[in-house]
Amino acid sequence: MVEVPGYQVVQYLGSGARSTIWKVRDRQANQYFALKRVVRKHLTDLRFLEQAINEYVVASRFDHPVVRKIYRIRKLKHWWRLREVHLVMELCPGATVQAARPTSIPQTVAVFQEVAAALAHMNAKGYVHADMKPNNILVGDGVVKIIDLGQSCPVGTVKQRIQGTPDFIAPEQVYRRPLDARTDVFNFAAALYWTLTGQAIPTVLPKKGGVQLVTDLTITPPHELNSEVPLPLSRLVTDCIRINPAQRPPSMNDVVSRLDLIAHTIKNS
Repeated sequence: MVEVPGYQVVQYLGSGARSTIWKVRDRQANQYFALKRVVRKHLTDLRFLEQAINEYVVASRFDHPVVRKIYRIRKLKHWWRLREVHLVMELCPGATVQAARPTSIPQTVAVFQEVAAALAHMNAKGYVHADMKPNNILVGDGVVKIIDLGQSCPVGTVKQRIQGTPDFIAPEQVYRRPLDARTDVFNFAAALYWTLTGQAIPTVLPKKGGVQLVTDLTITPPHELNSEVPLPLSRLVTDCIRINPAQRPPSMNDVVSRLDLIAHTIKNS
């Protein structure tokens, strides 16, 4: 069990790469938070600590109801070497879309409308989330939250190594080219595709131990895998996951507008 000065650790919530998430209570304020604890176990783990620090710095740039807030950071050192990072975060009850897929098209559209608006906000502030996927969308009690900003970066960033989740990664992330709002458009649509169909799109990053980048991608439109998906929604998804960023919608605002129209049509059909 982790110990954090000033907090009572209440419950283990989950884990990620070199990290664990806990529900904690601020003893003085009697308020509940989520605590992310990232631990350096090996010399090569420094990047996980750096991502946690980056998550705190980036999150401080936003004040949006759908972007999870991070209130405090605590760095623990041993002999001047950083060995742990603790993030005190907004407690967001619920489950990820990965763990609990929405059961209807209207519910799916409603969730992704909120996600799209939050990503548009981040992009307007000059940042790319860069790792949007079903496991980074929390839904509970009618509240939607984007989580895990560890890979987020300023628009125009060229990363020194490939970062992203293989089933949702954009080609420019694999080729280490500048990232912008269209990167979030791709990741977002790849996440929406999985949510609508239960299947991941093929991406240029090889899977199952392959080393050769994939260039021939055939993507089956969502409505052909799920007959309940309206054609305009299917078209939006396929428009957003085009290999060439110039052929995608130029911004998340465009995605928001199209999703709003689709939601309106579904509601009145």
